Amino acid sequence: MRRLFLLLLILAVAYVGYPFLTLYWIDKALMNNDKASLEQLVDFPKLRSDIQADAKGQVMAKAGQIAEKRPILGAFGEVLSQLFAPDLVDSTVESLVTPEGLLEAPVVVEHRRQGEGFADFVKWAFFSSPTTFTVDLKDPDKPDSPTVGTVMALEGLRWRVVGANLPPLQDLVR
Repeated sequence: MRRLFLLLLILAVAYVGYPFLTLYWIDKALMNNDKASLEQLVDFPKLRSDIQADAKGQVMAKAGQIAEKRPILGAFGEVLSQLFAPDLVDSTVESLVTPEGLLEAPVVVEHRRQGEGFADFVKWAFFSSPTTFTVDLKDPDKPDSPTVGTVMALEGLRWRVVGANLPPLQDLVR
């Protein structure tokens, strides 16, 4: 009975600690410019799809708000948004949300040059369900920077980044 309890305790600690270990491995992959490791830790197709859906939804909602405030120009803008925004969002996300795009991001390059990891970016991290782990990230050097939520999922026996919860897009371009 005692051995069973000890085994269950070890398994529980391993289960709870594993997503944090995955965050550590992501940090190391970013710091070592390790594309292969990053591809194993991040499901880039799912992440791109999630970000594209979120960004398109935000753009279309903003176009709808403007159309309500300014009926003539807003309606024209809403039509233009419906025509061009989906492709623009898709192409932007497809080019930026890649292993290369992440490894070449200015903030990653700067931290790599200075030899500083990203642990201080983690504002909050914990389970949102037994197979989902949520991490809130915020630049500690910029108090007014937006918080970006990252979603990790347990896929088989490993945790992988599969999604992001974006703040309002206007907060990202400040």
